[in-house]
Amino acid sequence: MDNIGFIGLGNMGSSILRAVAKASDKFNISIFDTDNNKMELLKHELKSSNIEIFSYDSIESLIKNSNIIMICVKPQILPKIYNQIKDANTNDVLFISIAAGVTTSTLEEHLRSTRIVRFMPNLAAKCNKSVTAICGSTKTSATDKNLAYKIAKMFGNAFFLDEDKFSAFIGISGSAIAFVFEFAHALALGGTYEGIAYDTSLDIAFATMESAKSLYDVDKENPISLMSKVCSAGGTTIEGVKTLEDNKFSSAIINSVINTSKKSKELEKK
Repeated sequence: MDNIGFIGLGNMGSSILRAVAKASDKFNISIFDTDNNKMELLKHELKSSNIEIFSYDSIESLIKNSNIIMICVKPQILPKIYNQIKDANTNDVLFISIAAGVTTSTLEEHLRSTRIVRFMPNLAAKCNKSVTAICGSTKTSATDKNLAYKIAKMFGNAFFLDEDKFSAFIGISGSAIAFVFEFAHALALGGTYEGIAYDTSLDIAFATMESAKSLYDVDKENPISLMSKVCSAGGTTIEGVKTLEDNKFSSAIINSVINTSKKSKELEKK
């Protein structure tokens, strides 16, 4: 059985930990965080589900007792712990990093390891509905990549992408989840203006998004083809679509993805 250790128990790290813990028949799980209280609370929470989590008082101890390490700290924290991780890596562990903007080549250099995989999850990891991009370093084996993929699937959907496409992924997923919230909010405001209470309008808007996704999953048609089935000649839907296009809806979305990706590339260079 694999021994998986978690460095960092922030929102994303603890969300991934909970998902992996539900598959505890596949992993022994260990944790390290500078906040001891956070570790104890998580251990207590999961113990109520008969899941035992082992905690360590140092990164070195965690790594020496793990063969997979999830690095779940913020990018600015990594330089402070590179040496601790590198010096403790006597077992040649697989490192999986979720640190945004930190490339696999950077991780290889500072961790002195060729077993590197990078995850780019989104906020929905907390409800096991994340959309996660995955890439390995140029020297990472297919076995390690497949193991990382299985871990990512435990907390949502996962897609292998070339690392130079990660910025684009942020534009259509990592950051785009916020765009979806913005769209749902705008729909709800429209419903409120027309007399449906905001909370009810919001529930209807999200339920409609789910129904649209379900329809796509069944038919697997191009979204334009599906949209055309809703647009009757001279009807209400085409009126709404025209209004969106008059206000450059498609252009605004495309540009938001492009600019988000551009910003991501700028931050990565820094």
